[in-house]
Amino acid sequence: MTAGLTVASATASPQIQETSAVPAAAGADPLATPEATDEATPDATQEPEEVAAPEPEEDPTPKKADYAGVVDQNGGLIAISIRNGKVVGYFCDGKIEAWLRGTAADNTLTLEGKDTLVTAALRGGKAQGRIEYKNKSWRFSAATVKKPSGLYRATAQVRGARVVGGWIKLPNGQSVGRIMLGENSGEAAAAFDGGVQEWYGIPLTPQDPDQFIDSFLAPAAPAS
Repeated sequence: MTAGLTVASATASPQIQETSAVPAAAGADPLATPEATDEATPDATQEPEEVAAPEPEEDPTPKKADYAGVVDQNGGLIAISIRNGKVVGYFCDGKIEAWLRGTAADNTLTLEGKDTLVTAALRGGKAQGRIEYKNKSWRFSAATVKKPSGLYRATAQVRGARVVGGWIKLPNGQSVGRIMLGENSGEAAAAFDGGVQEWYGIPLTPQDPDQFIDSFLAPAAPAS
């Protein structure tokens, strides 16, 4: 009888050594598998990902535009043309004139000519700014225009002297211009009609900025 109880007791007793859990290391996740632990470990040989540099913002200045308008408190006209960053301008009131060249960036224009500085901002389809001519200064506002309005220039050689004509025409038909023989002699030009202009028998063919801007902005040839 005693032997039978001993056998029964041994059979019913739990296998403590086989079923007891192994204590987890401090701070370890008891549910983590070896594979998960390996994936979480950073690879020291892995190259860091390159972060793409932000693309520069595009310049809002128009690639091609023509402006023309009236100069306040002067009565003259001003015209400015932009062609892919190249800028030309012309200011004339019939008595005085100035051919201008400059730069355009961030909707801001800066042009210079003989005794003349023009600065302007581009906004709302207009070029608005200031003309400084010698010791005088005037404000202006010039709207965008399309041919036949805008800026025109003509050149010719007569008996070794250079003739240069400049004209500005507004959409309302108003125009102004001046024709110069050399640098110091000239006079107001006749109203611009878009065709060949006769000046003392000399035919002058006005060109728009698309036709003359490159030659106008080209560096002057060195004197021989």
